[in-house]
Amino acid sequence: MKMRKVVYGILLILGIFVVGYLVSFILQSNDDSASEAKNDENIVEASKYPGVGLVTEITEKKKYNIAMHYPKFKSDKLNAEIEGYVSSIKEGFLTNVDENKKYIKDYVPELSLSMEIYPVVENVYSIVFSEENYVVGANAQQKVKVYLVDTKMGDFIQPTEIFKDTKQNREQLYALLNKAFQESKEYSPLLLEGELKSFAQDSGNQFKGMYLKGKSSIFQFDKYEVTAGAAGTPKISIPLDEMKNLLTDEWKGKLQIKNDKKETPKNSNDKNIAKGEKIDKNKHSSTGVKRVALTFDDGPHPKDTLKILELLKKYDAKATFFMLGGRVDFYPDVVKKIADQGHELGNHTWDHKDLKTLSTAEAIQEVERTNQAIKSAVGREPTVFRPPYGARNKEVENAIGIPSVLWTIDTLDWKSHNPDQILKIVKENVKDGSTILMHDIHRTTVEAVEPILKYLKKEGYECVTVSEL
Repeated sequence: MKMRKVVYGILLILGIFVVGYLVSFILQSNDDSASEAKNDENIVEASKYPGVGLVTEITEKKKYNIAMHYPKFKSDKLNAEIEGYVSSIKEGFLTNVDENKKYIKDYVPELSLSMEIYPVVENVYSIVFSEENYVVGANAQQKVKVYLVDTKMGDFIQPTEIFKDTKQNREQLYALLNKAFQESKEYSPLLLEGELKSFAQDSGNQFKGMYLKGKSSIFQFDKYEVTAGAAGTPKISIPLDEMKNLLTDEWKGKLQIKNDKKETPKNSNDKNIAKGEKIDKNKHSSTGVKRVALTFDDGPHPKDTLKILELLKKYDAKATFFMLGGRVDFYPDVVKKIADQGHELGNHTWDHKDLKTLSTAEAIQEVERTNQAIKSAVGREPTVFRPPYGARNKEVENAIGIPSVLWTIDTLDWKSHNPDQILKIVKENVKDGSTILMHDIHRTTVEAVEPILKYLKKEGYECVTVSEL
């Protein structure tokens, strides 16, 4: 009898322990779910392209780096296809990293998925993805994916709806492509004519890699598809006037649109701009005051950046915004507000690629394209540059001619998504001359900015641009 009571007692204790564990597990799961929901940063805002939003995913980990940019539409059909494509790219990369982890030692695998968008006619866009990833081997893998979308209809447009797919037309297409390749000093020595002919004559590819840009039809090929690897992902442009015979009657009508030749903005205000910058610098040239530079990467964001600008104005603080050219293209009005409020404009490349994985020419193009995008938005180029991941390339830095700036305090805001933790890192590390790194594409970072500004002001710090620092 006594033994039975002992057994019952043990079973009762075990039962209580199991129930407690299950309750704890459920609560923890709920907390995790809530946390995940709170930290979901893939919120899409409107852009200058009607019906098209932009999603940016940037992940930095010890084992790999990922930078992905892709559009978001109102159409479920368009989103399902695009998101499926993006997911397959990411999953394939992560699988490759996992399978080759024993060979990865002195470098960090990287995946970059960049996107270009070109308006064709009203509600119709060419969306061009460029995938580049490096896990193992001598060279990075490079692929291209093209979509033609109609945002009003919420559907994709097949190239064969634009071009009449006949044997005769494919022969003409080959002649046009071959001529364009032969006339290219860059591609001509690397052309594989047999592969190009096979591409043009293969009715199964449905003009794969073709998109419309302005008054031209562009054919972009994967690496090794029709050229030697040194050509990368070759791009051939053929004027639509030379392809009229290939166009369907419907699209002949749609594409007869006037060229919107926008006059290049005159820099008549350059003197005023320079004067304004001088005034700002005088304003922040007091001596005997501790100084720090707040910097924001990966923007601009149509809402979060604007909220940060309001807070900076409230606390009479200046900052430097290191922007991605691909996002500048979507949100030029935000860039103008950054400039108008006296903050410093920084270049963070076009789409966040690790410059050390690119050729010098490719890396310089990443920077120069962003310079031009910023200049188009505000009338002047950026004054400072920050390489993605802090991965420096001396040849590129020497060529671009603007100072390269890193940071002394990484708030890890992209990792924690916790305003209290972000503030804590600043408090524990800030000193006179610190350069603080944050990202203006996270809601949680916005929540941390005001507490940081309050703390810095209380401690006697003046917030200036990196150039002033």
